[in-house]
Amino acid sequence: MISSTDDSILEWRSKSPHVRKALLFIKRKKSVTADELVEWDREHGKNLFDWNNTSAADDWRHHQARVFLNSFRATFENMRVRGFIHIRKNADAEIDESAYVDVETITQHQGMRAQVVADIMRRIEMLTSELRMWKLTPQERDEFFERLNKALEDRAA
Repeated sequence: MISSTDDSILEWRSKSPHVRKALLFIKRKKSVTADELVEWDREHGKNLFDWNNTSAADDWRHHQARVFLNSFRATFENMRVRGFIHIRKNADAEIDESAYVDVETITQHQGMRAQVVADIMRRIEMLTSELRMWKLTPQERDEFFERLNKALEDRAA
């Protein structure tokens, strides 16, 4: 979702007419580049992206700030992990604001830690759903679980 020129939010819902048209365009082509999709949107009503240069530039700077914060890695307990993770505000978990927080602080705050673990679990469920689509062979399933178990092993032990 991004801001549009009228301060509303552009949403990419699969039932939206302009999104359905764009998906049909992509499906007909069988593959598409980002440049082609931007050009298609330019020629078909400018409904997918923010075409206001001022707000689009501001959105781009915010995107770059998120990339900057997501780019750093830290060594924590002999593991290389992201240095900062975005934490969402949650009064029940005593998290006062949505912000990027350093990993060491997160590990010391039960509510933040729980939020990160829940997000990782959600992403794992999404990925396993994708793997289910590919109908893994028994050997591929065994390899998946072997790699998952190896990744979860306590490397300090």
